[in-house]
Amino acid sequence: MSDSLVLTGVKDVRKHTGTEMLRLNPKGGGDTFHLKRWWVEGGISTVYEDATVFNVTTGAGTVKLALATSMSTNVRIDHDGSFNFTFIGVNELSRAALFTDTFELIEHYVLPSISGGKVMTVTPPGAASRPSAAPAKTFTAVTLTGPSVSTDAGTETYSGSKTGTATDVTYAISSDNGADVVSGLDVTFNGTGDRVLTLTGSSVEVGTSKTDTLTVTVS
Repeated sequence: MSDSLVLTGVKDVRKHTGTEMLRLNPKGGGDTFHLKRWWVEGGISTVYEDATVFNVTTGAGTVKLALATSMSTNVRIDHDGSFNFTFIGVNELSRAALFTDTFELIEHYVLPSISGGKVMTVTPPGAASRPSAAPAKTFTAVTLTGPSVSTDAGTETYSGSKTGTATDVTYAISSDNGADVVSGLDVTFNGTGDRVLTLTGSSVEVGTSKTDTLTVTVS
């Protein structure tokens, strides 16, 4: 997913195309947050900056994008869906920063009015990490195990197993002989001869199904 908006001043959001970026108001009221200047390290005294702050949320989690705004600020912000930002048409905005959801600094940005050209991304020593999505679940195969011989009217119990990290796999067995009775993973055979049992495993997490077969001789 991606998102884009235009910020005018410290709070006016226009031309918003998505839902990932959401401007926040401080709990104590007002339109801007009073943040320690993220580009200043050390020093005898702490200097604070008024900043417009957005929550930026994806499937990986939430971060905060802070901009050292003024009433004259105008900028278009594009988000690529992976916590990477492009600043376009920048006016009266020289610095921005990316924080974790608890305001730990991840990186900060020096915009063209200071850099003199492209936006500079600065990763300070000991910077926090941006959220990362959990690895996608996998589901690659199923295996049907159980007796390969039985008798007419005999009931056998079969089991299914899977490969992959999906945790929601469900199993169903079917027989190519319509006279056989299937109950869960139990099969009662009616009539002699060979038949083919098919195990189907399905995962909603991965959005796919896998099958395996077993030939059973019934005497």
